Amino acid sequence: MRNTLTVTAGLLAGVMSAALLLAAGPENPGKYFVLDNGMRVFLYEKRDLPLLHVVTGFDVGSKNETDETNGLVHLLEHCILFRGTSVRSGAEVSADIRRHGAYFNAHTGQDLSLFEISLPAEHAEFALRNQKDILFELDLSQTELDEEKEVLLEEYNQMEDDPQRNAVDLVLQALFPGHPYGRSVYGRREVIRTATVEGVFGFYRKYFVAGNCALAVVGDFATADMERLVRDVFGPLPKTGLRFEPLQMTVPLKKSVSRRFERDVKEGYVILGFVAPDYNHADQYAMNVLAEVLGRGVNPLLPALLRGERDSVQTVSMSYLAFRFGGAAVVSIKMDPKDMAAIQRAAVGYLKRAHNEAYSKKDFTGEAEMSAFDYLESAKNQIRFAVGQAEESGLQLAGSLARHLLLNTREKPGRYLDEIGRVDSSDLRKTAARYLGKGEYAAVSIVPRKGEKQ
Repeated sequence: MRNTLTVTAGLLAGVMSAALLLAAGPENPGKYFVLDNGMRVFLYEKRDLPLLHVVTGFDVGSKNETDETNGLVHLLEHCILFRGTSVRSGAEVSADIRRHGAYFNAHTGQDLSLFEISLPAEHAEFALRNQKDILFELDLSQTELDEEKEVLLEEYNQMEDDPQRNAVDLVLQALFPGHPYGRSVYGRREVIRTATVEGVFGFYRKYFVAGNCALAVVGDFATADMERLVRDVFGPLPKTGLRFEPLQMTVPLKKSVSRRFERDVKEGYVILGFVAPDYNHADQYAMNVLAEVLGRGVNPLLPALLRGERDSVQTVSMSYLAFRFGGAAVVSIKMDPKDMAAIQRAAVGYLKRAHNEAYSKKDFTGEAEMSAFDYLESAKNQIRFAVGQAEESGLQLAGSLARHLLLNTREKPGRYLDEIGRVDSSDLRKTAARYLGKGEYAAVSIVPRKGEKQ
């Protein structure tokens, strides 16, 4: 079974977008440097286990595609992982990885493409040289490309059979019309079907270069030794002088949009999307806490309200997706199809009133303060716990480091948990008013096909 995974926006929520680079502190500050060819590098010693985790990220995702190339990043992810290089076949690459006891994978998103490998720390040189080979020395025939296209098209079918993944993809398309984030991260079938080696390599040579890349290494190593190895392996890559104009920031919808799709499902699904702050916006911290309070944490408010409206509501969740040039607050609801219209109205109505909520004990006075549930502090504690769990995973930490190196534009972003700790109830109300209370929204409904038993 192939261990490739295309990450949709929904899977980038939570601690992976929390910039865990900011977990670095005085006791282990890590080391950041830039190679002469422009590759950004961060080394972070984590010596509790004899493991090494390497994540290499490229500033290329569906945002960099056009209607004519939408799907090539996803296709290249597959080819880089499973096809050959100028010196090794795809089968030889896989055999080498198995022989070194390594786990490897890749993720494609709206902003970035990430490639990861984890293995025993004693094989550090293999890990770096393997990644350099597969990422910068791709070799591909039309026959191999055609075989990979079939795999990708089947994955596309699997995505459409998953109502949750499908609906999140569709709601982002509806939320960002005319913006590159409005293109599907999975791509277009016709682009994938007609892709040629020449076209794929034209795209590959433009974006998969050292100056468009960040490398994060986390694990059991001495920083000085790892820096020498990184410079030896990746330093010879050429400098390309790559420069891309930044995209326009996303803007709120002028009016709300609702789209309905029939699928082979038994339950009903409603996905709501609101334009939210971008990765570098100061409001990102309050939005992270607000998403936890409303739809993710202990005793979240939105599920309680909706289940009070209709007992047919099965699941409710909310996530905040922070992209480089915008963001999205996404609410997902699963329910009996007959109640979809009423539940959507209730959810939208509540979210638009969320700026009136009391989120902290400090919002109450007298005896009411003693008995009130402190949603704010509960959410902060859940976030701290999630970050702590992620820090224990060297691979997650390396992934967040690579993402942060490529997405962050702030000179002094501050430590993530410190910023979360400063969020107060007033910040939640202001953020709710700014992004949920005034802006229009996109809604996608997935319903059973007509004639299906419900």
